[in-house]
Amino acid sequence: MASGEHRPTVQSHRFRRREVKLAEGGRLVLKPDGSIEQIDAEGKATGTWLRDNPDWARHAIRFGLQPQSETVVPPGLRQRAAKVI
Repeated sequence: MASGEHRPTVQSHRFRRREVKLAEGGRLVLKPDGSIEQIDAEGKATGTWLRDNPDWARHAIRFGLQPQSETVVPPGLRQRAAKVI
């Protein structure tokens, strides 16, 4: 990696499977990988949103989740860690 280049850290979120009932009879399901699936009253999937989908946050808020930007390690910390070794 070139000097001054930043690499985002991998987010290691683990989500607990949860469901929220919707007023129209369906439900939203939060899966362990963070994706959200909308299930209608008959049990058929009518929509799926992955974490990188811009609409994910609109549905995630019902589970109390907020989108988070990727974390970038500050260059000063990376240089100090290299000197310690």
